[in-house]
Amino acid sequence: MKFIIFNWKSYLNFDESNFLTKFISKTNFKNKYNLIVAPSLLSLGFLQNKYKNVNFAGQNFDLYGKGGFTSFLPIFDLSENNINYALIGHSEVRQYRKENNSIVNRKLKLALDTKITPIVCLGEDLNTYKKKLTNDYLKKQIIETFDKNTQYSEVLIAYEPLWAIGSGMVPTNDEISKIVDFIKFFLKDYSFKKLKILYGGSVNSENLEQLSKIKELDGFLVGSASIKKSFINKFKL
Repeated sequence: MKFIIFNWKSYLNFDESNFLTKFISKTNFKNKYNLIVAPSLLSLGFLQNKYKNVNFAGQNFDLYGKGGFTSFLPIFDLSENNINYALIGHSEVRQYRKENNSIVNRKLKLALDTKITPIVCLGEDLNTYKKKLTNDYLKKQIIETFDKNTQYSEVLIAYEPLWAIGSGMVPTNDEISKIVDFIKFFLKDYSFKKLKILYGGSVNSENLEQLSKIKELDGFLVGSASIKKSFINKFKL
């Protein structure tokens, strides 16, 4: 089973999100794909209640629970509405909301306690990539995010190099394969019931076929391309 995460970010308004989700709900997809839609917060609850045959993810959530926390999203708003997945540590959240590995670690624990499958995002910046320090960077992210004493259930890790997101630049298949192998090797001393590794970063209709040849990958985290019907149709019967 290949996981395909459609991260719609803030590209679509409410009506556009409803229109595209309706299209997805009426489309028959190949059984080998598990399609998961991550719409805007405004749209998420409505779409989940309306389209029961579509899987949804939260783009983010906050560490605070219910109470006097203006503008924050408690994770219970996801779990109580049968939203089973959530992105954690996306590069844009790290960049614009200053979310660090320590916060990602705490969110990961909260997601697992709430029975939400986390989609943990890891990846290096362009300077790190050019200096050939990607493995060291990822190692630090993993050490500060995961705990060897924790028994993890299902976890999805999305390797998304920051320099590839929205830039049109994509690592070679060989580079991605080696990164996936490194992540799996480094995590061998951690305990996972299920561990899936995805790739994210400028995935689109033009490179999907080439990237799909990477046998080590368990799927893709897709941004702007996922709001296009032409891309979504790549996965239909």
